[in-house]
Amino acid sequence: MKRTLFLFVLSIMAAPLLGQTMDTVKIRPVKVSDNIYMLQGAGGNIGIQVGKDGTFMIDDQFAPLSDKINGAIKAIDGGDIRFLINTHVHGDHLGGNENFKKLGATIVAHDQVRERMSKEQVNKLMNRTTPAASPEALPIITFSDKLNFHLNGDDIELVYLDKGHTDGDIIIHFKKANVFHTGDAYVRYGYPFIDVSSGGSFIGFLSTLDKILALVDDNSKIIPGHGELASKADVKTLRDKLVDIKDQVLAALKKGKKVEEIPALGITDKYDAELGKGFLKGKDFVLIAAEELRALMPTKK
Repeated sequence: MKRTLFLFVLSIMAAPLLGQTMDTVKIRPVKVSDNIYMLQGAGGNIGIQVGKDGTFMIDDQFAPLSDKINGAIKAIDGGDIRFLINTHVHGDHLGGNENFKKLGATIVAHDQVRERMSKEQVNKLMNRTTPAASPEALPIITFSDKLNFHLNGDDIELVYLDKGHTDGDIIIHFKKANVFHTGDAYVRYGYPFIDVSSGGSFIGFLSTLDKILALVDDNSKIIPGHGELASKADVKTLRDKLVDIKDQVLAALKKGKKVEEIPALGITDKYDAELGKGFLKGKDFVLIAAEELRALMPTKK
């Protein structure tokens, strides 16, 4: 338990440290379709759709990068940023909210994202407090299930995915272009991070991957929360590996293994070369899974 909490502290503390090198960050545009681009820099992948109706933007990374990001967008299209969508509550995806609101963007997110941003967040286990966001950084349009936009010749659907990476994760679907932005509900940096303190769930994460797979097809282009463009096959590959890990962890628990014994079983050894490249290693990931799965198992009378 302590090791899991320690790793979580490292993960949430790492983002502000990136500010020390923000001056060296370059924003790299990747063309996804005729008028949709992915912007990579530091933090979560940004998605933009450009056209005569204005720019539709998804996530905005860190506040110190806002000028660079805006410059990269203007180099693609000179139109104003009309809407800014937050895929979830983490600062590497919405750290520039206040800056882009000042530029005229209307910020949109799930109800739960605004709820979490609006209040001081206290994590008693880690003795950590996150202050409420500035009112200027808050989404002014929120939704609970689905929300639709009709811009630049496409129909854009925002869909709530329920608890997974956090409890406010959404996916954005450009229907005609067959392009999706998943936020951190699907990532390519390695073992996914389950932010339990923000309502995340390991089992929920598996469920969100299944929901994404039900929406995409073999020709879909997927902008992940982190990493390079992906396909349906890439999402399924990650989903299948995580299900295998879940099944092995659950089997070990049913045989009487204690949660703290799970990391030593080598369950993720065959995946570590590929998925262990991120900040979360296999032994730490299975501990997160084991803690949740054990809590869900019926207690013996």
